[in-house]
Amino acid sequence: MTKQELITALSARRDATGLSHAALAQRSGLTERSVRNALSLRGNPQLSSLLALVDALGLELQLAPKGFGAPAEADTGYRPVPTRVGTAVGRAEAAPAAAPASSSSSTVSSSTKRSP
Repeated sequence: MTKQELITALSARRDATGLSHAALAQRSGLTERSVRNALSLRGNPQLSSLLALVDALGLELQLAPKGFGAPAEADTGYRPVPTRVGTAVGRAEAAPAAAPASSSSSTVSSSTKRSP
């Protein structure tokens, strides 16, 4: 998402909620002038101003890898990055179902047998 797309999304949310610039300024703790400048496409708002507006509009800002959530057709070359956990899970699924018994368990079972 570009800065312009973020500003456009915030402006659309403000319009959808019916908040005026003054009401949004009051909710966000910014001045009305700062809100107008931040939501204009020519503005260059500080991150703190954008975060205040995001919060005041009932939104939250989340970071995600580029292309995350894009339709599968859009990125046909995508391959998940293997992780240690993913590799361990893959190995566990590929492991044989029956593991050989250890020598200590056979010793325990023979010592618990009673003679007739």
